[in-house]
Amino acid sequence: MDDISKILAGEAPKGGPIHSAISDDDTVLVSKKVTGGADILFVYRDSPEEDDSGWTLMSGNEPDAWLEDRERFEVLTIGWALDRDPSLKEILGASPDSTFERDATGEAWVELIDE
Repeated sequence: MDDISKILAGEAPKGGPIHSAISDDDTVLVSKKVTGGADILFVYRDSPEEDDSGWTLMSGNEPDAWLEDRERFEVLTIGWALDRDPSLKEILGASPDSTFERDATGEAWVELIDE
């Protein structure tokens, strides 16, 4: 069993399993800044659809105009995201309309709450 399968099966070390409704084949939308090497420091979740987790992963310093251009994002899998940043397993089970950020890789994810 590969590492992603272990994580999804609940056999993950450090932090336990991710949400059982998420599959490593479900998709995530990823900023091309992240696929180009930037750290994942800002994530949010829209309502999931079939095979789409609803998650968008970003570096956190994309300009507002970036968000309006679908060509600046790639559709990848949860498996890719967990390979890139295993700490995502801590938050992937969060409900839609959730947003998290952190200042640097290795720091804890902090949920942003609208007031």
